[in-house]
Amino acid sequence: MKKIIYTLSVVFMIMANVAYANNNVKDVKDIYTTEYAKEIVYFLTQKKFMGREAGKKASLPVIKFLENEFAKIGYEVIKQPITSADLYEAKGEPKKGTVYPNMIYNVIGKIEGSDPNKIVVVGAHFDHLGKKKGLGIHPGADDNASGIVALLSLAKMMKATGCTPKYTVLFCAWDGEEKGLLGSRYFVHNWYKNRTQTDSIVHYMNFDMVGRTATPENPTVTFAWNNNYPYLLDICKEAQKEIPAPFNVILDERKGDGKGGSDYAPFSKKDIPFIAWMEEELHSDYHKPTDTPDKLHWEKLKKTTLLAYGILERLVF
Repeated sequence: MKKIIYTLSVVFMIMANVAYANNNVKDVKDIYTTEYAKEIVYFLTQKKFMGREAGKKASLPVIKFLENEFAKIGYEVIKQPITSADLYEAKGEPKKGTVYPNMIYNVIGKIEGSDPNKIVVVGAHFDHLGKKKGLGIHPGADDNASGIVALLSLAKMMKATGCTPKYTVLFCAWDGEEKGLLGSRYFVHNWYKNRTQTDSIVHYMNFDMVGRTATPENPTVTFAWNNNYPYLLDICKEAQKEIPAPFNVILDERKGDGKGGSDYAPFSKKDIPFIAWMEEELHSDYHKPTDTPDKLHWEKLKKTTLLAYGILERLVF
């Protein structure tokens, strides 16, 4: 009898802990604040960073800032240096008329899962176009300070759950996207080069230009996914029910063939299940000095991040 009572007690304790964890996961959506989003965007778009061009000295404080943010949240921080020689190995010869930067850096926040050999990667690039002759500094508020807001906010929300995810999660701030997806291509190449037979990347989620909308009265984001994994669409539709209207999601089915103009492409090429968040259409300030913070739709950015978290929690908890 005592054994039965003890067993039931253990079961109820486990059930209570699971319920508590699930409640925490839902409550942490309150961690997202527009104040933090604005802090990140206005910091990254300062003129002193000269448009955050990959490989330039002016971007080094941005890299340090990202390291500090991950550390403040409570993550193990990995600063991944990438030399021009590394890029030759990972990508081959650069395009005619271009050269690789001497050194760039990915900045990664890591939380280890109960199965450390399986990895979920969440990424957004922090670099932009720099200063262009005759045009001036390109601040890159939407492209892609907005994506960094989503990345850091998701990291904060996941840490606040206090739960250990099923898989190790890497929050990756990519460098060199504007020069040919350099940081993400190197990461994928290097990971496959060094992995063991038991290692696998089970999901990838990308944010690139998620701060603007053509329809402010009904803010809209595009959800693109690897069509080899239809369950990703099902999870998105389920999670979207938790996001208050108005909010529109354009569903964009993509092939897992490595094609695409953002950092999901190297993962797609390996047929890794991916989700890519992006604008519904290219706005007139794309790759121009007029891509400034005042034009962002802060509520759209918030709802996009909360929807992404709803999906992420279903994938890792």
